[in-house]
Amino acid sequence: MARKISGESSLKVGARTVRLRLDIGTMIDLEDHLGVGLVPFLAERLPEGRLGDMAMLYLAMTGGDFTDQAAVKKAAEVLVKAGLTQAAEAIAACLEATLNPPAGTKALTGGATAGKPKAPAVKAAAAKKTAA
Repeated sequence: MARKISGESSLKVGARTVRLRLDIGTMIDLEDHLGVGLVPFLAERLPEGRLGDMAMLYLAMTGGDFTDQAAVKKAAEVLVKAGLTQAAEAIAACLEATLNPPAGTKALTGGATAGKPKAPAVKAAAAKKTAA
């Protein structure tokens, strides 16, 4: 179950429920990846409704590698399966809870790897393990 006070929301994908959470470190990584601040991105580009942008945010909120285009495409498939309206609502709820937390809540620092792009060495090791 998502904890709104922690900046979380959830999305039902098939039989499972996925927890969405966006921490400060991941927000900074997103800004670096996008080359623009998160707020201008949300205000100007996200309203265009690009599936790739929603998939990138979904990956960031679930600890995936949002810099990997193949992963973004797979995440887009997940969002379509979940229902684009439900996915957009869950992503928006996560953003709202993160960027506009209830008064008196602590800043979200998140885990050490939540939403972080994987280092090339980690990707290579994972690819070797998958190939074996």
